[in-house]
Amino acid sequence: MKIDRLWIDVGLAVLAALVAAGIAFERAGLWHPGTGVVVALIVLTAVLAIATTLVQAVATVRGRRTAATRELYDDLLSGALWAVVDATALDPRDLALAAYRLDRPAFRAERLARVHRVRARRRPVASAVRWAPGKGVVGECVSTGAVVARDVTALDAAGERQGLTPEEFRAVRGKYAVVVAVPLVDDTGRTSAVTGCLALDGPTGSLDTLTAPDVLGVLEATSRALQRLTGGTPVASGRSAAGGAQRLRAALERQDSPPDRIAAVGERLEA
Repeated sequence: MKIDRLWIDVGLAVLAALVAAGIAFERAGLWHPGTGVVVALIVLTAVLAIATTLVQAVATVRGRRTAATRELYDDLLSGALWAVVDATALDPRDLALAAYRLDRPAFRAERLARVHRVRARRRPVASAVRWAPGKGVVGECVSTGAVVARDVTALDAAGERQGLTPEEFRAVRGKYAVVVAVPLVDDTGRTSAVTGCLALDGPTGSLDTLTAPDVLGVLEATSRALQRLTGGTPVASGRSAAGGAQRLRAALERQDSPPDRIAAVGERLEA
């Protein structure tokens, strides 16, 4: 989107410069076009002014929508993180949550784009790895369409690359300990489709804790809300999602967020 906007801006600027140069040459007597050409240049000047204004207006509206959506993502994932803390009594500084969207660009391989992430400052920063189906825990989750929980520390020690290149493996080795990934499944079409995943990473030794039913219920409820935020329809939920939605709603209500944003997120927690 940013690249498209850049080309539009550049194109309008070049056209405006050419039109202005043509009018300037005509007025200076250096160019003698016909009356029709002069009229066309004047009309084109007006059209370019309107087009530039419209592009800026659309960009402003899109920017506001993007900011509002990002705020909803932040409220949802922050609430989910605190719901996990409530269910496990783990230190929130040892947890992080990230949502990924499966992108299918034309003529290029599928990849997982991170939509949003919440973490404490002492959690590892995002890696430079371009995640994709079949790569790492999140990639395995998207490829299989199932919940995947791994003790990455043990995998690192065993030298299991999980679809990573040697360079990528060296970049992330030791960066994560326990990762639990839940798929985002859209039921809008004739068949269900995996559209991304929600990944929770925690400290060493927390695999059993982070795969307890209460935690998985929170993650499932969060993944369903994420699916609704993107305009999709999640598949039918189970009992664990209903319990997780209750925990998540309680955590959201305790957050210091504007009531309208909490309400907007809460509307997407229907089990």
